[in-house]
Amino acid sequence: MKLKSFALTSLTFCFAAICGTPSVKAATLTTVVDGISNARGVSFGPDGSLYVAEPGIGGNGNCQPSPSTLFQPICAGNTSSLVKVSPNGTKQRLLNNFQSLAEQPTGNQGAGIEDIQFDSQGNAYLLTGFAGYPGNRDLATLNLGSQSPLPPQQLATFPPSTPDKVLNTPLLAQLFKVDLNTGSLTSIFDFAKNEITKNPDGGDVVTNPYDLTVSGDSAYVVDGGGNTAYKIKLDGSKSEAIAIPKKIISKSDLPPGLQLPPGLLEELPGNKVAIQSVPTGGTIGPDGALYVGEYTGFPYPDGKSRIFRIGEDQKPEVFLDGFTHITDLTFDENGNLLVLQFSDKSQLGGDITNLPGSLIQVARDGTRTTLVAAGQGLDSADGIDIGPDGKIYITNRGVGPRLGEVVRVDGLVAEKVPEPGSLVGLLALAGVGATAANGKRKRQEKLGELLVKAETI
Repeated sequence: MKLKSFALTSLTFCFAAICGTPSVKAATLTTVVDGISNARGVSFGPDGSLYVAEPGIGGNGNCQPSPSTLFQPICAGNTSSLVKVSPNGTKQRLLNNFQSLAEQPTGNQGAGIEDIQFDSQGNAYLLTGFAGYPGNRDLATLNLGSQSPLPPQQLATFPPSTPDKVLNTPLLAQLFKVDLNTGSLTSIFDFAKNEITKNPDGGDVVTNPYDLTVSGDSAYVVDGGGNTAYKIKLDGSKSEAIAIPKKIISKSDLPPGLQLPPGLLEELPGNKVAIQSVPTGGTIGPDGALYVGEYTGFPYPDGKSRIFRIGEDQKPEVFLDGFTHITDLTFDENGNLLVLQFSDKSQLGGDITNLPGSLIQVARDGTRTTLVAAGQGLDSADGIDIGPDGKIYITNRGVGPRLGEVVRVDGLVAEKVPEPGSLVGLLALAGVGATAANGKRKRQEKLGELLVKAETI
């Protein structure tokens, strides 16, 4: 990693050994809406309505093995939707009976409608997931995939379907402009076809679009299956794909006696292994750069998740590290970075529907403060946004049928001290926060208002 020069007006370092121990009063989590299946992205519309993506629970249709479920079959159905909660509290489901994939018979780990965001004019954009080999989506992608070779290990572990076993889910793995009044969809970008023909990360041919951010005239999509971040013009005229690099760990970081499924790890010289990044959260920072958080792939080691910064050169650089299972990111109005952890420990250690997660704030000077600690009510949390009231909203219990909810974080009072992080992140946060006026993502831009850029990084 190459350190760049930073233009900083001031920077003060304060270490825990000198400044004392963090003190955080427990937050209160207030449920706003519940009963959502495999709850994903949360956002607010131009009228203040809250929207929650509900990927659904799949169904009794055709199935495919998925790397996201360690090759357990996920099966097709029409159970996805978009949940809308109006400012007066009225709840309704839009886009009902949308295409969905999930494990059966549990209905866990759904892929369907993943996120919705709005541009400055109030137009809505919808992201759909997939979680598997994109050639299995429908006959068109199967035929397209037959023209492109697959890695040998993928052919042995999760090969293409036969024509009679394709999933028949052509609406998945796409970015759409959506009319929420009529339900009409206009395709902007097809991640399935792009993964088959271009395979940006050069690994397995897999796609699972997971997170959407809209800023200016572009959509930013994080693809956890393809290990790629995309910048896509909202009119569909141009797209850029940025591969997120693998994480290199020591074999000593692997759990003792772990049985390794084939094809998920790359063994390297020096007793090292490379694991897939599996990026799952993205946000535009006050400096205009894209910040991407990763979940990490199998075997999901503790403390190995990174946050990347992708600037104008389109090259991902490690911004912060030392997290576990990041599922989403956002900046608040003060330029603090909020990091949502699905779990504080490896998902191998428990029931994936009920893993104690946390919310961490990284201040402009690099200080890390745990706002909601593991065991305080965040369980397998999956999405975050800042509401019109300035409060934090989180999709909680994001795995399982009807378990999901959106909670508002109330009562936050904290004293902060720095915690270890990458030097790049510590310096950069101090710089970008100095003049940050609006670092939020997943919230509609005010008309006529642009992100105020911070000092150059």
